[in-house]
Amino acid sequence: MTRFSRSVATLAATATTLLAGVMTPAVAWANQFGQQSIEPNLAVAVANPVRNGAFYTLMILEQVPNRRQCWQEQGSNPVVIDPLLLSFDFTGACDRKTDSNGYSVRINGQDLGVQYRLEISPRQNDLVLFAKPSRDRSAPMIEIGRTNGRTNGFLKIQLNSGWQLTRRTFNGQPTGHIYITHDAPLDLPGLPVATSPTAPPPPSVTVPPTPAPPRPPTPAAGGGAPTSGTHFRVVVPITGPDTLQQVRSVEPEAFRTTVDGQAVVQVGLFQERRRAEEVHQTLLAANLPAKILNAAAPATASLPPIPAIPRGQVLVVIDPGHGGRDPGAVGIGGIQEKQINMTISNRVQQKLQEAGVTVVMTRTSDQWVDLDARAQFANQAGADIFVSIHANAISMARPDVNGLETYYLSSGERLARSIHNSVLRHTDMADRGVRQARFYVLRYTTMPAVLVETGFVTGSVDAARFRNPTAVNQIADGIARGILDYLGR
Repeated sequence: MTRFSRSVATLAATATTLLAGVMTPAVAWANQFGQQSIEPNLAVAVANPVRNGAFYTLMILEQVPNRRQCWQEQGSNPVVIDPLLLSFDFTGACDRKTDSNGYSVRINGQDLGVQYRLEISPRQNDLVLFAKPSRDRSAPMIEIGRTNGRTNGFLKIQLNSGWQLTRRTFNGQPTGHIYITHDAPLDLPGLPVATSPTAPPPPSVTVPPTPAPPRPPTPAAGGGAPTSGTHFRVVVPITGPDTLQQVRSVEPEAFRTTVDGQAVVQVGLFQERRRAEEVHQTLLAANLPAKILNAAAPATASLPPIPAIPRGQVLVVIDPGHGGRDPGAVGIGGIQEKQINMTISNRVQQKLQEAGVTVVMTRTSDQWVDLDARAQFANQAGADIFVSIHANAISMARPDVNGLETYYLSSGERLARSIHNSVLRHTDMADRGVRQARFYVLRYTTMPAVLVETGFVTGSVDAARFRNPTAVNQIADGIARGILDYLGR
């Protein structure tokens, strides 16, 4: 879905130019990133065949120690990888990273994700993993590894001497991002030169030395007393009619607003700087000129109370997307996504409760709840599963685009497929597939989590469906049935 990579050295200069002084802390932020070794037998880079080997993409598999094995290796020159996770539920055993959201190149202490993208190219009877320049076309290509032969299936990429897989850290704490790392400088013309890793952060920004412990959910909006402390707002300036949709392809909860008189798309408002920085890096990697702004602490709206859950009972958190000042996508005839999301979520809640499942929702009325609050609410509740309900959109000039999409990250795949297939059985919707994505609410929830795009408000077929209460109920009933199937009810 999304794509990633960046150069720290150039990021400082680029930020100064693009962001007109607002992002001058870029070097300091980048310098908070480090790396942590991964045991070689716990991670593998794989050439993943697409369309029966018409081309290949990079996939990195990471084995969780002391858990069920999630891949096997066979043969040599090339080594064939059997990703066992394709044939069993690998929840908690294996992590799969399939795009540059999950990995980037790091050389001599620099994350070159902005400057280089990872790409697998055929070379005679071989597949070669290159870091290819994504901005400066005169910069050198860097060979990282080879399959040492070609055959059908998934092939192991043997990294060249000096290269290894490491984990990105932020302020010393490990993250889910993987570096393909070369610790020594490479003497290649045009390769960025390392900058000092000791530049201090500006005094106006506070970076906590360690991640804060989980906090009670505090979604911004509505009313109530303001919380204490500095917050960090992640925005993208509106530069054209497609800016909102471009940002929503990375974070579906983004919405238009105005900050200091400038029209922007707001992605999130975060209490923890590291959360804002990770979202910011994700947007930059998608070629969106994101900024992090200091913001006053927001007023908060009360989330629904978390009920006492009797031992052995299942708790499902339903997350109706958008709300309040954020209408979500606005489609044909002015139909608003936030209303669709709420209607479907209420029906899903009703059907699950009728089946004896305990359900709470991240919002129960037309109020704005921020990304971080939605994820933290589910985590604090100890939910067994998390389902975020959305409606999709594209240009009003494309009413022909209609259909169901369901997104997951790692442990949510089985839940996503159960919901997706159930909705298709209950409706005549077009099938646009089950896909992986690193949306914020999927990354920062600790249980199996999915995001369902229930149709396109800009699609002629789906917009008409959203105006038909019977058809909307069919979508909701399909989601509920998929959840119950997943739970074995």
